[in-house]
Amino acid sequence: MKQTIPIIDLADIGLENPSDAKEETVTRVSKELDDAFANIGFVYLKNHGIDQHTMEQYFEIARRFFHAPKSVKCEHMICHKYLDMNQRTNGYLGSGQEILESKNLHEVREAYDITSLDSVFPDKHLPEFRQAISELVPKLCKLSHRLLRCLAKALGLDDEYFIRCHTMMCQGSDKNATTFRTLYYPSLADSAIKAGVERCGRHSDYGTFTLLFQDDIGGLEIFSGGEWVAATPIPGTVLVNVGDLLQFWTADRYLATIHRVRVPEEEIRRRSARQSLAFFVHPDNDVMVSPLNGSKNHSPISALAHLNLRYSQTYKY
Repeated sequence: MKQTIPIIDLADIGLENPSDAKEETVTRVSKELDDAFANIGFVYLKNHGIDQHTMEQYFEIARRFFHAPKSVKCEHMICHKYLDMNQRTNGYLGSGQEILESKNLHEVREAYDITSLDSVFPDKHLPEFRQAISELVPKLCKLSHRLLRCLAKALGLDDEYFIRCHTMMCQGSDKNATTFRTLYYPSLADSAIKAGVERCGRHSDYGTFTLLFQDDIGGLEIFSGGEWVAATPIPGTVLVNVGDLLQFWTADRYLATIHRVRVPEEEIRRRSARQSLAFFVHPDNDVMVSPLNGSKNHSPISALAHLNLRYSQTYKY
């Protein structure tokens, strides 16, 4: 039977509620997260507290940046060959700079990455971009903390265990690699799509987990149960998936599921640009990650060492 991605109702632990949620809700959400992450590695969350209208407004502002002249965008280009972490992790990525699936010749997407609200923004051309991100980042950090508490409970740990491993989120990539990534997949209407060209190649995410907000275009697929499953956008939800380091921590109980964004076969969808917002949650750089149950499934590795390894496999210059 084809697998489906479950939907969890956060109810009174969403951001519209105080942090002292009902214990029965925390217990229920913890169990449902545990089941989803162990079986498919992805889950939709509803009633999370970031409304649909806010996300639509954000996508409109981000679209203005990606529609700016190439010369403007390239003023803020990331270059991973630099040793300075700020230059490596904050700013604009052009189409083809990042190849997530080694067999691909080109991956057609652009991105703007932020690891701190002190990062470089295109203020001269689009001052509202900084303002919109500055309003979203604290909410995403707060939601992530609530999920980290639920995961600790699900795994029988002290409620604050994962919180202590993620104390420096969005305070700079020299401390923690948590990244707010704005993604833009341009229209392919005028492109002759050749073999080896995708919007986003198959990959797993690198960190603890990812929060993903999508527009209504679709195209994301996850590989589960031996087949590709569509992660169809559901208005008002955020899609959450397990990253490599959470799989390592849980000795493969939770699955860092492979996923991709395909070039659409339908002409109408090729003509449509696609947007998403990914919030990649990482432990602090110096946190050593090894199986919590003491198994030898994975060798201990620091969060920063794992990230640098994955960067070396991904970025093309």
